[in-house]
Amino acid sequence: MKKKLILFSKTPEDLIFTTQIAILAGLEIHPYLDARKVVELISESDEKELGAIFIDCADEKAFKVFESILQEEVGLFSEKINTNRFHFICPKDLENSPLLAQSPLFGNFIVRKYVDADEALHAGKRYGYYVRSTLAQRAFGLKDYFSAKAQVQSIQLKRSTQKIQVVEAIRSYLIKARFPSRIANVIANSIDELVMNSVFTAPTDDMGNRPLDLTPRDTDFELNEKNQVEVTVVFDAGQVGVSSSDMFGSLDKARLIQHLSNLYAEEKYQIRANTKSAGLGLNTTFKTGGSLVFVCEKGQKTEVAVIFEKQDNYREFKNQFRFLGTQFYHPSEESPL
Repeated sequence: MKKKLILFSKTPEDLIFTTQIAILAGLEIHPYLDARKVVELISESDEKELGAIFIDCADEKAFKVFESILQEEVGLFSEKINTNRFHFICPKDLENSPLLAQSPLFGNFIVRKYVDADEALHAGKRYGYYVRSTLAQRAFGLKDYFSAKAQVQSIQLKRSTQKIQVVEAIRSYLIKARFPSRIANVIANSIDELVMNSVFTAPTDDMGNRPLDLTPRDTDFELNEKNQVEVTVVFDAGQVGVSSSDMFGSLDKARLIQHLSNLYAEEKYQIRANTKSAGLGLNTTFKTGGSLVFVCEKGQKTEVAVIFEKQDNYREFKNQFRFLGTQFYHPSEESPL
């Protein structure tokens, strides 16, 4: 039996978008216009039957009604309400949607950039691979967010200063692949943030402290054993993705969402080396067209990825379809998906 993709939306393009996702992810789509019908289906379904739940959040009052009914009929902390499977669709950016960022259901966030059937179909093809990856035991592995034809290359960093060469190599590669130089520089800056985060911010000791957080970012030291950092680049002609992974699993979801929803709105916000978790900044990536994916198994591993669609000019690049994906796990739990 196929897992269910449940859609609560009155927007025709959302149905096109999620139908394409259902095809790629092997899900059975169940579209509804009524919040209570959606909750009834969730309540009646076995936990293992639930694959993905998409909610149109354009009307925040309607979303609150849905959340209230869900709490009454199922319970927001029921095993069925795993936030990894919730996908919020919203026409506004996250910093303009504080109600959604504070929701206990928050898992994945889609900025509705598609305005017609063709754009919705295209966006569904992009997002469908990511949704498919969330159905696995763990959603690690950037290559799974792309088609099987994508080119994949992984680099194991040996020293902290190797970040400079890796970022420059990827920037040069993008220019050779005919990405405009301005766009290549934006992507390179995002990659620099990713790797810096893995090298300096992610490491934690047994007390939860971050011993390298105050270390100057140009310090040279060996990355061995648990300090290993791997950078992966995936390119399929239409889009490029870069991920950086560490072996600490120290990413805090609540702090992450706070950074993404609040600090992105501050134009003057800059990464501060003396601020814990400042490496989560990536404050320009989401606003300049990039999608972000955060996958973390507590105490084990974190993988953070940026994904950009190839565009011919910066205006189209900045206005491309984008999303924020978050998948958080505990080592002792099996994925309910």
